[in-house]
Formats: sequence, C-alpha cells, structure tokens
Amino acid sequence: MIKHAAERHALPALQPRSRETRARILAAAEKEFGEKGYDGATLADIAERAGCSVGAVYFRFKDKSALFLAIAESFVEDARAGITGIMHASIRLDEEYIVRQFVASTAWNFRRHKGLFRAVVGRGLDQARAMRPIFKLRDEFADTLEDVLKQHGKRNPSLRVRVMTQMVYGFLLAGVLNSKSPADISDARALSELADACVAYLKGGAE
Repeated sequence: MIKHAAERHALPALQPRSRETRARILAAAEKEFGEKGYDGATLADIAERAGCSVGAVYFRFKDKSALFLAIAESFVEDARAGITGIMHASIRLDEEYIVRQFVASTAWNFRRHKGLFRAVVGRGLDQARAMRPIFKLRDEFADTLEDVLKQHGKRNPSLRVRVMTQMVYGFLLAGVLNSKSPADISDARALSELADACVAYLKGGAE
C-alpha cells in the first residue's frame, strides 16, 4: 500500500530495517492523523506511536506536510488498485451489478479510512494539494466505470457516469464529515438506497 507514495515524499529506504521503520512511521502517522486531524497530530506523537525517535521521522520525511501527503497518496494508491480490480473483474457481469459493486467498494474504502478522509478534507481547505489525489481517484473511477459500461454496450455513458460518481462521493463525504448526516456510510440499507438511485439514474439514460 505505502511503497510508491512514500518514495515520492521520503528518502529511499534501501535496507530492510530502514523499510521496516518507515512502514511503522507511516502506519502510526495514518492513525494519528485519522484520530487527531492534521493540526492535532504531532511528529513527536507519531514517533512515539511508531517506536522511534523524532529524528528518525525527520530523517525520512522533510516535515509533517510531506508525511501527510505520503499517507494521503498511499490511501489513493490502495483504493485505486482495489476498485479498478473489481471493475475489470466484473466485465462479464450485468451493469447493475457493476454499479452496486462500485458503490459498495467505494463505501468500504471510506469506512476503512474514515478518520484519514476527514483529515485530508480538512487539510484540503488550507492546502489544495492534499485533495488532489482524492479528486484524481474519483475521476479515474469514473473513467474505469465508463470503459466497463461501454464494453457492456452502454452508449455515451460519460456524463451520467460522472454525475453518478459525484453522487456517490457526495453521499460518502457527507457521512464522513458530518456525524449527524443521514448519509450513514455504515448503514447497509442507506448504501443499498444509494446504489438503487445510481442504478435507476444510469438506466434512465439513452441506450
């Protein structure tokens, strides 16, 4: 999960021990950012959680911002691999199943990294770069879903796929950011209703 993004924002880790330390730092950082947000998390707390010194963190990452971007981009890489795989594996299945898999898989990723999502969005208000991987992932999902649906004979699905993708992201982001939101991303019935709405909307387009 963490390899490629970490290498863009950290010094290369060539030795097994160094890679292990970096992995511990990244795992600890995700938990700290997820629990406390960007501003609340400190490198000292991350280092303590990772079982290393603050110097070891600074040795590998320029600053807290670089570490945070590595975590955000690592999540995106992980989510991209998982959902793209599901979409392509569904190529011989009907379009309704594909859409429902897309909704379920995206919701699962949001739930699994709920705190991190909240931190990324919060940080994105001050630093747009933090949100770029999330928006890029959304667009890649739309491209993948569009390609799969075209192979199922759906003509010109681009606009409807992108509106539907935005519906899903809007629903899930509301559930992550607002604890009082009716969009409960852990509620199977709510997710089923979301998938029903997506299927109905997509099928409403011209064939």
